[in-house]
Amino acid sequence: MTQKIFRPILISGLLFSLILTTACTSKNDAQENHVSESEHEVMDQLKTRPIQNFPNTANDAHDIAVLEKYQQTFTENNNALEADLKKRSLDGNLTAEIDHQLKRDGIESALNMLKELDLKTEQGRYIQGLYYQYWENQTKVYDDKKQSTDAELKNPSDAVKGMGDMLTADDQLEHWKGTQPKS
Repeated sequence: MTQKIFRPILISGLLFSLILTTACTSKNDAQENHVSESEHEVMDQLKTRPIQNFPNTANDAHDIAVLEKYQQTFTENNNALEADLKKRSLDGNLTAEIDHQLKRDGIESALNMLKELDLKTEQGRYIQGLYYQYWENQTKVYDDKKQSTDAELKNPSDAVKGMGDMLTADDQLEHWKGTQPKS
């Protein structure tokens, strides 16, 4: 349920941030065309794949529980990271390097948690793979950002690169839960 509420807010926030960022830097018609291209690229990154149909198995409940636990643990870790970053910022102890490293550590944590999941079904592994693809994309984005001369993204759509994979995984998991017999 939280996922369904959070998702529109996340997408709206990302789009608003992108539009605000690009609108503030528009200087001429050429840049305005670039804004439209950037918006289009962001929308492409947010596209989800169709729901896949998998047969029900005796291990469905196990895998759903494992994936829900992953989501819960990830959310708790992410909330703790955000709180830590906010506290460091308020204390004046947050440098760009620390911010980057902590966020990169959060990405590595998500990847490691995904690697450790003991999933027994094809559908569970499919969802795991989608999440993993998203976090691998984020690893590349963060590494590219760190290596850039101004520590900025070369392309604003990179901030949401591969997010369609994560959104597809969320949709697939919700669909899967809905196909389970009521107990």
